[in-house]
Amino acid sequence: MQILYDMLRDRILTGTLEPGSVLSQVQLARQFGVSRTPLREALRRLLAEHLVSGDFNRRMRVSELNLDDLDQIYAMRIALEPLGVASTLARITPAQQAALSDSVDRMQEAIDRLDLEMFRREHRTFHLGLTAGAGTRLHAALGDLWDHSERYRLAYLQHDYGEPDSASADRLRTSQSEHRRILDAALTGDAAACSLALVAHLRRTVDVVFRESTLVPRPRVVGFAVAARAGE
Repeated sequence: MQILYDMLRDRILTGTLEPGSVLSQVQLARQFGVSRTPLREALRRLLAEHLVSGDFNRRMRVSELNLDDLDQIYAMRIALEPLGVASTLARITPAQQAALSDSVDRMQEAIDRLDLEMFRREHRTFHLGLTAGAGTRLHAALGDLWDHSERYRLAYLQHDYGEPDSASADRLRTSQSEHRRILDAALTGDAAACSLALVAHLRRTVDVVFRESTLVPRPRVVGFAVAARAGE
């Protein structure tokens, strides 16, 4: 059941199962070669994550992208990731510092090669490496928030990736310069500077997503989260 859940979750987060698409339990069970019981359990977990919506006895769908949801996701990241950074940098090892540097270097290689999958993999490794010392519960929560963030980034920021002069490629180059600043602070063990650079990076990302969509106003909860950080 875990494998089934992971496969469905990944397809939703990456957009392979598009937002709003109908989930036929009969077709999914046939496609994955499973009975309805493990499928319903996987869907129940996805429902709890708000990745699917509907009723088991009626029609279920992949949840639509909702920028209010994105606003809350990034507000939570802004509130929690600096705590994870402080916990991690307080006892970071040379090996962990080297791993962070390697991830940033590989992200640059991925950008140069227009390899989005490689970039995504190293991007996740870098960000979660910054909070690896946060403790099991907090780190797991940050991993889930990261995964949900990725669904929006792929849809709004990296949808036209593939050409060196595309808007997506330009956004990744801007993001990479921010990663370098975050890394520089992390390598000196300066948790405050690292957190400031990280929060600025997260805030810019969510603001770009909102600019890409003209359907809703500027994010609200993110602004409160940033203000709370500034007031500390």
